[in-house]
Amino acid sequence: MIQLSNHFDIAIIGGGIAGLWAARHAVKRGERVVLIEKRTIGCGASGGFLGALMPHMPDSWNKKKQYQYLGLSTLADTISELEADTGLSCGYRRCGRIMPIVKENHAGLVARRSEGASQNWDQSFTLTHSEPVGFLEWINTSIAKYGVQYDTLAARINPRMYVKTLATYLKPRIEINEGVGAENIEVSAHGGTIQLSNDDLVTADRIVVANGYEAYSLLQPFMGELNREKPIGRGVKGQAVLVKYVHKDDLPIVYHDGAYVVPHADNLVAIGSTSENDWEKGAEREFDPENMDFYRRAIDLAPALADAPIIDRWAGVRPRNTLEQRGTDPFFGPVPGQENLFALIGGFKITLGLAHLDVLGGEIHNDWNV
Repeated sequence: MIQLSNHFDIAIIGGGIAGLWAARHAVKRGERVVLIEKRTIGCGASGGFLGALMPHMPDSWNKKKQYQYLGLSTLADTISELEADTGLSCGYRRCGRIMPIVKENHAGLVARRSEGASQNWDQSFTLTHSEPVGFLEWINTSIAKYGVQYDTLAARINPRMYVKTLATYLKPRIEINEGVGAENIEVSAHGGTIQLSNDDLVTADRIVVANGYEAYSLLQPFMGELNREKPIGRGVKGQAVLVKYVHKDDLPIVYHDGAYVVPHADNLVAIGSTSENDWEKGAEREFDPENMDFYRRAIDLAPALADAPIIDRWAGVRPRNTLEQRGTDPFFGPVPGQENLFALIGGFKITLGLAHLDVLGGEIHNDWNV
């Protein structure tokens, strides 16, 4: 356990993807790090298995889309470096994504997106309108009546392997404390103090709050004018299933009408997901077998999976920021007015593609969400 006399350069609350990456960057800078995880590493939203890394549409370009593009376009090299440091695999592959075009007038929309990709993405990534040739056994062509939108920027990663790889790198290099939560934070111009659930105290020059939707209650008192009666964020529960399906691992993600079909290595396919704003406290990780409409839509989309056995189920709660009602934006960076307190709360469903960006190191500046 943490010794009361210990003082750290950086204390990180939360052992998901965002917190683990903050720790890796800090180690690379030579800082002394403690990571505090209420349960176990990767037990929250980062411990699912969907792993879809899907870009926002490249038309109507804005700062949020640019930030996400920066994450997705740099992730491959970053993952390669992490894998070289550990000898482990994160299950990453730039697999691309197809989306069926269901209405004739949507072809013009795809044309605008294609033009946006040529202007805003690197030339190595494309978005095109094509026939589903090559994917005839993978997608229901009766849904794709007018072809498909196909982009080559989308990718997949295995979240659990990703978490394991980061944790393997960090365990010999930082202090990790699992099974103890952060109850309260105090900050000053000289650093901060975290009161833990076991009544221990941790002091550090900088505190990073990266524990997903549970971060909102810790950060609310520090939000100044944003500290309204309305919470600064909420948790949205999601569910997914994992099926066994023999494939060559050369298939793209398929997405339509809220259903994700994500092919992974080792003949696995992840299917998701739900978005439940109202969920029972204490049932965050309980899978509801009655809430399987996403699975049925996915089978309609990819009929080849109809007989694929379900081998795992996941339920968890993802953060959705409500700062200025931009719930898909990440809250990455310093808390307003608090130079020693930082938030790393991912954007809704896009955290896996952003968490590796080094916000605290000053290399990345996120200026739209606070």
